[in-house]
Amino acid sequence: MISTFLKIISKPAVKLAVSLLIILVLLYNLPLADLWDTIQKVPLLTWIGVLAGFIFGHLIGTFKWRLLINFGKKKLPVLEAIRYYFVGLFANLFLPSLAGGDVIRASMAMRYNKEKGITIFGSFLDRFIDTCSLAFIIIIAAVLTPKFFQPRDQQILYSILILIIAFTGIGLLLFFVPLPQSKFQKVTGIINKIRQIINHIIKNPTKPFVAFVLSLCIQIGFILLNAYLAKICGIDIPLIAWFLVWPLAKLSALLPISMGGIGVREVALAALLSRLLVPMADSVALGFLWESVLISGGILGGIIYLILTNFSRLDAPSVVRVAEVKKGN
Repeated sequence: MISTFLKIISKPAVKLAVSLLIILVLLYNLPLADLWDTIQKVPLLTWIGVLAGFIFGHLIGTFKWRLLINFGKKKLPVLEAIRYYFVGLFANLFLPSLAGGDVIRASMAMRYNKEKGITIFGSFLDRFIDTCSLAFIIIIAAVLTPKFFQPRDQQILYSILILIIAFTGIGLLLFFVPLPQSKFQKVTGIINKIRQIINHIIKNPTKPFVAFVLSLCIQIGFILLNAYLAKICGIDIPLIAWFLVWPLAKLSALLPISMGGIGVREVALAALLSRLLVPMADSVALGFLWESVLISGGILGGIIYLILTNFSRLDAPSVVRVAEVKKGN
């Protein structure tokens, strides 16, 4: 029964329907006049500035991702990394998962450097470091805001930390356990390459450490952008609270039940801010404003990809070619 439910909820059409249903329920139960009044408080130039900050954050994310996938012999050039990263950002608009863009950019990078194992591992490590940086911010904020963080919340946080530690331990164990050479030779070859990278990271931890610091800077920047938007919307809560509320809302968007976390993120944000006596209409308005930044940022990502394609090398893969290869396989 559980497997049947997972198959149903994994379909893009179902996830899109869930997102639309959540948004419709929110709009039905909220005073639309108050919602619109809150949104109108944000001047257009301010919104454009927030969007520029969002794009700049992802530009830093490009260099972080490139740092983690350039363990092989053929390095991914900066221009190509920007192209692949931002087309992945664009892909997040219509793929059924927040990780869908990761798959697109990793696929294009693999077509360029021909090193599947390294690219897959580097992209996975990039996402894992982002999750760890969010967890780190939550822990620090929880220590500094003990009144907001209730005992039940502590149990949830401890469970997340245990899962991260257990996942890391199991992953490392699997990579170091001897593998049979007679079967699945391609998989064995990829895992052996990843083992070499892990050994290199253990001996030279500079790259993942720098990536973690960059991830922290990006996440903190996004938190400050949200806090700035909230201030303009009339949501006046302590700044430190945003370092707890926003990462928790973002992590909730990773639940694979909606299209790119749309709807789930707004509900989580409203629920968290309700503890600080913030009106639900203001919370949802802030969520919609940030959602508009995400969507516009994704569209700009596609535009940036198209512009940079004209300056790219002729042998670099395009989204069309990657899609054609996947369809052929």
